[in-house]
Amino acid sequence: MASFALMALPRFRTPGGVVFCSSVTFGFLALGRARFAINHMDVAPRYAGIVMGVSNTVDTLAGIIGVDLTSRLLEATKAAQLNLTSPDSWRAVFIIPGSLCIFSSILFLLFSTLYL
Repeated sequence: MASFALMALPRFRTPGGVVFCSSVTFGFLALGRARFAINHMDVAPRYAGIVMGVSNTVDTLAGIIGVDLTSRLLEATKAAQLNLTSPDSWRAVFIIPGSLCIFSSILFLLFSTLYL
C-alpha cells in the first residue's frame, strides 16, 4: 500500500493532498518496518543479530544509491530544460522506489512462505 501511495504522490496538486499522501506512505512503511524487524527472530533466532546487520547494510546501501539516482534523474531533467517544479519532472523519482517496493514485497512473500 505504501508503494501505491508513493507512486500517487506526484499526482497531488495541493499541499494538503501531498501531506496526506506522504502521511499514508510513511504510516504504511512504519507498519511494514515493524513486521520486518521481528522477522529476523522468526527466521534465524540464533543468528538474528547477524541477519539484522546484513539486512540493515543492504537497506543503507539502497538509501545511498537512491539519493544518487534521484540526483541524476533531476539533473537530466534540468539538462533537458524541463521545469523542475512540475509534478511530471518528479514522477520517475517516486515511481522507481514504489516499483522496487512492490518487487521486494513479492520476493519477500515468495521466499518467506517457501520454507514454512
